This record gives sequence, C-alpha cells and structure tokens, in this order.
Amino acid sequence: MSKADMLGDSPTFDAVAQPMSSRAASFARFSGQGQGTEPAANRHETLRLSVEGLAHNPFNPRVELRSIDELADSVASRGIIQPLTVVTRLAFLDAHPGQSELGRAAFVVVDGNRRLAAARLAGLDDVPVHVDDSLAESADILLETALTAAVQHESLDPLDEAKALERLVEVHGSQRAVARALGKSSPWVTQRIALLKLTPDLQAAVEDRSLPVEIARNVGQLPAQQQQEAVQEALEKRAQTKERKRSQAVKGANAVSTPLVATGPEAVQAAQPSQGVPSSSAVESVAIKATPLPSPAASQVQAPWDDGHKVADLVFMKMNAVQREVLLERLLEAHGGE
Repeated sequence: MSKADMLGDSPTFDAVAQPMSSRAASFARFSGQGQGTEPAANRHETLRLSVEGLAHNPFNPRVELRSIDELADSVASRGIIQPLTVVTRLAFLDAHPGQSELGRAAFVVVDGNRRLAAARLAGLDDVPVHVDDSLAESADILLETALTAAVQHESLDPLDEAKALERLVEVHGSQRAVARALGKSSPWVTQRIALLKLTPDLQAAVEDRSLPVEIARNVGQLPAQQQQEAVQEALEKRAQTKERKRSQAVKGANAVSTPLVATGPEAVQAAQPSQGVPSSSAVESVAIKATPLPSPAASQVQAPWDDGHKVADLVFMKMNAVQREVLLERLLEAHGGE
C-alpha cells in the first residue's frame, strides 16, 4: 500500500475529484465491497468539523439514540475513533427539498448520529468526519446508505433493525437483493423482518427484553393467532434446558471420585518412604489402606489375609533388608517383646 493510500489524497487532488454516480457507491463504503478497487478520485480526506455545524439525519433509522451516556464517557476519554460520514447541506436538500429540520448546519450526518450526540454530551468542540456528497445523489441512495450503515451496527435495536430492513426491501424490491447488498443470507433478512409481524404485545416484550429476540424471530413467522402459544412453549423449553444444565453442573460439582484402594503388598510398598525407615504415620496409613473396601472391584484384589504365611511371604518379598528389620521390631513390640 502506498503512502498516498494510507494518508489519503491531497486537498488539491480532491478539489478536482468527481464523485461516483453509481448507486453502488453508497454500499461500497459500508458493506466492504470494492475496497481497494475504488478510484482514488472518489476518496476524500478526513476533516474535523465543529459539532455546531452538523445536523442529525431526519431520516435516521434509529428511532431512539440509546446508551448515549456510556458512549459519551468513552468519547470524553478516548475521543471519536471512527469518523462520522456526512454530506453537505446543499446535497441533502437536493435529495430532500423543503426539509426544515437542519437549522443552520452546513452538513448532515448520514452515519454517526449516536457519535454526534455523545460528542455533544461529552463537550467536544469538533469531531472527525468524512464528507461524501455522492451518498446523497438521490433520496433513495441517501436512504440506502443510512439504512445499510444502521443495519450493520450491532447496537441497533432489533425492531429498529427490522424496520430499516423493511424499508430497504421497498427500495431494492426484494429481500434477496437486500441480502446481497448487506452481504447476508436471505433467511437472515427474513428472520429479522419477521419481528414486524409479531402482535403488538409481543413487540412490546421484545422492546423491554422480556422476550428473547431469538424466540421472537422464529415466532414472528407464524400466524398471529398461534404466536402467543408458541412463545409460551419456547420459553418453557428454554427454562427446562437451563434447569437441566444447572442440575448437571451441580451434580458434577458434588460428584466424588472414589479411587480403587489396593489391599495387597503393593499398598504396603507404596506407603513406604523412598529411602530409610517408614514413619509411624506411614505405617498407620498402610493399615488403613490395607482395609478391603466393600466393593466388587476391591474384592478382586484382596490379599490372602486368612493365611499368615502367604501374607508374610508377600510382604517380605516387597521389602528390602532394612524395612524387614523395622517390621520385625514392630511385631515384637506389639507382642510384648516375646
């Protein structure tokens, strides 16, 4: 990548640049299509403009600008990282004659209305912007650009997203065409628009987040008279799945793995120190471990406790000379030195 590509073209070069007249110009910027192939004359340098000279887009698909306080905190500490996309007042009014909601602003925000609101709340004097009047070549292109940008923002509320997609379908003529423009699948578009087919009560439940949007998208594809029952079934199934997972987690946390305890001479050998004489606690541990467990697995490896000679042979075979002397001394002590 050249230095010019990284830094942008000069103001002199931009002054003679001709804007793209194709409708695809609006989507290339937001859907990532055509990057690296767009003529240099259609790229514009990033400027900094006063927030007082910017107006919100009256046709912004985001009905309500939410979480502005949190965004303002971030903007106050880190500034605006992604430039706002704007068009000049003249270009906007050419596409939408008679608009009186712009005040005296010289530019209109196409993408970045939340960032502009947060910048004002944070007390910023200016913000970085990208000016591109080709995005306001007509009312349809301006609408497409704003909606495409809004749909691709993850923070867009589900119902706002559905309304934006529905308006894009009106412009493009089909859900398939919208899916292509956004780089999504047709089912992705269909599922999201299905929210607009929910009953008013269920739409309200989506807005207050009492109804998970995943369930709502599936239910919205059913006839209205079946939706409420389908929601109840889906919520019950969801609750049962959560309870089952919780129970499995609790059982897993409380489960105790009981190891197989060896009861033969191997247990005695394992309990001895690597060198020297075993401690009294080690001998006591051997006595405990040598106790057979009342389980089928343990019964299969029991030593011949009913035959003292065989037990002695097994133990002596596993011991060295020093360990044997220690064992004999303990046996003599246990029998009063006799």
